[in-house]
Amino acid sequence: MNGTATVKLSAPTSGTYSGVLFYGDRANLAGSNTFNGTADSLLTGALYFPTQGVNYLGNFSGKGGCTQVVASTVQWSGNANIIQDCTSLGMRDIPATQTVQLVE
Repeated sequence: MNGTATVKLSAPTSGTYSGVLFYGDRANLAGSNTFNGTADSLLTGALYFPTQGVNYLGNFSGKGGCTQVVASTVQWSGNANIIQDCTSLGMRDIPATQTVQLVE
């Protein structure tokens, strides 16, 4: 998503892919997924890219949505903002370690 895109997407609430908004192929090691600029979008669900990077750049806010990210790497830049506790929307909590590591 780029620039001033307005997109409203929600993951399915039942079935095999319940709660998964985007699903990346684990065999694709070179992929990159970018949410960029001042996009005014509503994203509710998990971004599942276990072997790819996810980039939140610029002022992407995910307006009012709830996004969980599973990725090889995640890059935030600018004023990107997401909410990850989606239990109020019927989604499962994704357990995560409380470790932050800076890599140069």
